[in-house]
Amino acid sequence: MATLTAIIPSYGYHHLTEAAVVRLGKQTLQPDEIIVVDDGAGVPFAGTPGARIIRHTENRGFAAAVNSGIQAARTELVAVLNNDVVLADNWLERLAHVISARQSDFVCGKLYQPDGTLDGTFDLLCRGGLAWRVGAGRADGAVWSKAQTISFTSFTATLLRTGAFQEVGVLDESYHSYYEDVEWSLRAALAGKTGYFEPQATGIHTGSVTAGVWSYYSARQLLRNHRRIAYQYLLPDFGREYRIARTLLRAHCLNHGQWPDVPPESIAAKARGGRLLELLHTSEEQLYTLQAAQGMDRLWRWYFQLAGRMG
Repeated sequence: MATLTAIIPSYGYHHLTEAAVVRLGKQTLQPDEIIVVDDGAGVPFAGTPGARIIRHTENRGFAAAVNSGIQAARTELVAVLNNDVVLADNWLERLAHVISARQSDFVCGKLYQPDGTLDGTFDLLCRGGLAWRVGAGRADGAVWSKAQTISFTSFTATLLRTGAFQEVGVLDESYHSYYEDVEWSLRAALAGKTGYFEPQATGIHTGSVTAGVWSYYSARQLLRNHRRIAYQYLLPDFGREYRIARTLLRAHCLNHGQWPDVPPESIAAKARGGRLLELLHTSEEQLYTLQAAQGMDRLWRWYFQLAGRMG
């Protein structure tokens, strides 16, 4: 069995981090090391038995906290876990088996919200730059329970080969928080990396404990980083689709009582390679199919009505 480090980014809510470390100690597959990255919390994390602490002197964001953990890890695999996720006791064992058997670069499972509805599975990306956490907010069922190869993983709870970061690079810290996992997954897919979704690896995710559910910060970061990923990879090819997606995302934020200021910034394009169109087509077609299977969310219904389907 490959060696494994569990990484928990932390910014306040130290009781959740302590509980997460304790629960990792009860996994049927024990991590070789647990690293907690205290991302500049006002009251530093005091530490807890069984975990190594890395401290940032200032808040640098989720992406930087994950990167610090990855750079400190000395194992073949790394599990990245939010501190507000409660994993089934066999989560690590199941995903470690899958990543070995499938020779995948990363794997993820199925997360539920505390009320039993789905928090999400894997991610999909449309050509307008909007990402969907597949199944989020839906009742569980067969459509969300198909094990399959994937291109996009959420970093809420995922297991990855450390070597993938050596080849693809670490998370883009300019994202700070939100969409950083979508951008990394896109970059990994363009480099030929693949993942796998294992629905039998489950957990419960409270969600947005640190940033707040539809807080000003979370809405601003969604808007800021949606623009960022579009400018880095999707423009000018999909300018019309981006403008449609941007308008719908703005309306979605307003519907949740937020209209944050997102100052302009210089965003340089990144290398895209030759697989971008194929990757986006596959991702958006699956997104359409899964949305249509049980009735489209309003945002996605409007997106496909206005943008049409790709190709």
